[in-house]
Amino acid sequence: MSATLLTDRKNAAISRGVGMTTQIYADRAENAEICDKEGRRYIDFATGIAVLNTGHRHPRVIAAVKEQLDHFTHTCHQVVPYENYVSLG
Repeated sequence: MSATLLTDRKNAAISRGVGMTTQIYADRAENAEICDKEGRRYIDFATGIAVLNTGHRHPRVIAAVKEQLDHFTHTCHQVVPYENYVSLG
């Protein structure tokens, strides 16, 4: 879907209270670059907290996520705690 159609759909489906800094719609990303739905490439310096530290799709992050998915995706630690949370703390 083009950026124009995505913007039209966003305006129809998402509250106006949800702001967007740009009208760039991500299609794919690798390392420090992000490509939009129109095929343009950008240096990504502000998209996400973890991305700023590791880059998009860092192999070690992907491997860790895949390993975690073999166990469980998420629990609320305050309800059902888990070892990784405690180890990180």
